[in-house]
Amino acid sequence: MGFKLKSKADLFGYDEELSEFGKPVFEKNLDPGVIAEANIDGTIFISKHASRAEQKGSIAEEHEHLNQFKRNELHYDNNSVTWKKDTKSPSRVYERVGNMIVDPKTGKGAKEGAHGFEWENKAKNT
Repeated sequence: MGFKLKSKADLFGYDEELSEFGKPVFEKNLDPGVIAEANIDGTIFISKHASRAEQKGSIAEEHEHLNQFKRNELHYDNNSVTWKKDTKSPSRVYERVGNMIVDPKTGKGAKEGAHGFEWENKAKNT
């Protein structure tokens, strides 16, 4: 009687094609308009509803966010996002209000993931 072993990807539920060593990518239902999310724990969530081309196109940006976490340039929790663009700059703390990120100094905000934020622009251009 024979049996077939499952692959690690099948066993743990990650996307083998989009994942890299230490950076697993999991397909998930994300908010409308969101293609991918980088997480503090080193994982990436990718929308089940995005096309394969959209998924592949967003991975490099999410990997850069993971690198920003490792370099302590970017951090987030349920209440805030902290950005430190370089070693000479002070950290800036933005408040999370619903699905918006708000600069408490200016009162201006945008949806999470908007490309007006420095960390998003830096990741997009990497």
